[in-house]
Amino acid sequence: MRKIRVSSKCGFLALASVLLMAVYFSGCGATSSSSGTTTPPSMSIALSTAPPTTMAPGATATIAATVSNDSTNAGVDWSCSPAGSCGTFSAAHTASGASTTFTAPTAGSSVTITATSTSNHAVVASATINVSSSGTLTISIASAPATLAPGGTATLNATVLNDTASAGVDWTCAPAGSCGTFSSAHTASGANTTYTAPSVAASVTITASSTTNPAVKATSTITVSIATTTGGTLTSGPFAFYVSGETATTKTYAIAGSVILDASGNVTGGKQDYVSLGGATSPAGGDTITGGKLTIGSQGHGSLTLATNNTAVGVNGTETFSISVVNSKHALIMEFDLSATSSGSIDFQAVSPGGLAQINGPFAFVVSGKTGSIEEAFGGFITGNGNGSLSVLIDTNEGGAVVPNRTNSGSYTAPDMSGRGTMAFGGNNFAYYVVGPKVMRLVVLNAGEPDVGSAFAGATGTSNATLSTKFVFTDASNLSPGATFAAAGQMTMDGNGKISAGFADVDENGTATSAAITGTYTVANSTGYASITITSGNTQDVSHLGLYLTDPTINFSDPNSPADAGLCGLLLDLDTNIVGSGMLILPASGTPTLAGNFAIGSQASNANKETDAVGVAIVTGTSVTGTEDVDDRLINAGESGLDVASPFTGTLTPDAANPGRFTFPIGITCDNVPLTRKYVVYQVSSTQLVLVQVDSPQFGLGILEQQH
Repeated sequence: MRKIRVSSKCGFLALASVLLMAVYFSGCGATSSSSGTTTPPSMSIALSTAPPTTMAPGATATIAATVSNDSTNAGVDWSCSPAGSCGTFSAAHTASGASTTFTAPTAGSSVTITATSTSNHAVVASATINVSSSGTLTISIASAPATLAPGGTATLNATVLNDTASAGVDWTCAPAGSCGTFSSAHTASGANTTYTAPSVAASVTITASSTTNPAVKATSTITVSIATTTGGTLTSGPFAFYVSGETATTKTYAIAGSVILDASGNVTGGKQDYVSLGGATSPAGGDTITGGKLTIGSQGHGSLTLATNNTAVGVNGTETFSISVVNSKHALIMEFDLSATSSGSIDFQAVSPGGLAQINGPFAFVVSGKTGSIEEAFGGFITGNGNGSLSVLIDTNEGGAVVPNRTNSGSYTAPDMSGRGTMAFGGNNFAYYVVGPKVMRLVVLNAGEPDVGSAFAGATGTSNATLSTKFVFTDASNLSPGATFAAAGQMTMDGNGKISAGFADVDENGTATSAAITGTYTVANSTGYASITITSGNTQDVSHLGLYLTDPTINFSDPNSPADAGLCGLLLDLDTNIVGSGMLILPASGTPTLAGNFAIGSQASNANKETDAVGVAIVTGTSVTGTEDVDDRLINAGESGLDVASPFTGTLTPDAANPGRFTFPIGITCDNVPLTRKYVVYQVSSTQLVLVQVDSPQFGLGILEQQH
């Protein structure tokens, strides 16, 4: 296994030494001993959430203390005086900055609260509370945040003192009607309510009023705004990537590979397998990646260049990708140079020494692309025995010629140091690149057969009852020359083989339809081999789908992050008039919020020519704004070049009859030409949405993933 040197600690210490030397020689800001060493900053403690100055007997208050310059991070010890009659703490020891709940004594007194550093008992902070059952009626709000994201939540409580009726607190906010909601608009004194901010940016005033005397109130102002992403980047280490698309000469192509990044974004090595229809193809063993650079600007958007030893790929051997970072281990990418356009992703690799045992058990898979001039897709299950042999259950669709439920056998080699191995079955040779123990990227190596896709660890113990809720699905032809359709929608499965409800949007060759759907499904065996039949609803030619269920812990779009709710299966279109593939996804439960910064990627076809886009977007309520790098040169002949940072705006309009579905028209300017595009969005969770383009003649699929 390749050892990756992580130098963050050494780098930090070296930088710290340089800074300390600079301070010493400048004679500013620090003290030094006669030996020339710098005195470290002293430990201190402060009440970061202070208690109220007065409390009623038996009332509660949330308090916290933060210890600074404690190298042991030992935390805080809580005490009070006079001992035995000063009250209690829900936790007498907390981590630095963590909260504890103080309960006042049942009799009136003056109480001193003390927070003591666990590692140095001489470091203390204290506050005095007057516990009294008589006096002026007062109210105070504890722990209200200064800012929240749109749709964000916060726990609030207010304490009423000297309320002989013990009537509690009433919660309101302003401006009325657009300031958010409370889980409970009335609470007992000191009890919690959950405040949910509005879905748009605003300045909100929270008011807690005494129920006994509403004129006695306390207020707190919360600014609701979206945090600005300043340019997150990918971590150092190995990354697997894959893309598929169309060359400048309108030939289908596919790439899968592995690349190594250092902490400065330099590409220090890697390999790839490139296959095109009638064009460049990597030699046996793949191309060597010899260098390159990752450059990330504002909002996590930037570029990645890969220099290879194969001058037939990219521009004289160098491929340039537009990249939008979702998190430090995952990004959306598209090839963005004069040689080609395509879409895909790049993901951190967890390659471990496993030999042949790395592939042991079933993997659901789907690949799609071309075989000669015919569009094709095939998928099912490949099962490794841990010793180099494969058994295969496969469905195929070549130009509408469907052959389901075939069995086959094959072989595979162990992954090398870059996570690359090979497979062979059914007359096809593959390279695979390990993302992690449960995920691989696949590319067909046969000349003139640029097929690419993924394999995910399969589910076990499945039956019809496994599918008993609402799902989001996607289905589309390989979006390159010869593409015919794109579809997305919802379907509710009842656990007994019926699709009881659903709705789908389909754009087939530029003709869009939107309709309710029903149908049936069958899970044929316990390893997740299944099928779906749509029996009603105008879905044009989308009606028969192969379904291959996967391990529910896998996040299809971001394998290094946990699944939002358990993502469920790969789809293969088995209709005789169209060829396509997609996903069946289990949405998160409840009503997910939708706000923040998102990476966006899309791939579309127009008159058998492809356009791709990668960018960033900010969602504020129903408003979406952003920029995309767009390559639509093949569609719009005569354009001056690649469209960099094309601005767009749009509005999400909820479909009241189909929760989680939105219409989403956008205006975008490409090459100084304003354009209008129509999308429909299906929400999977607060962090993920799928898009289907329903224009004429252009159609396609896309995704929005929240950056974090």
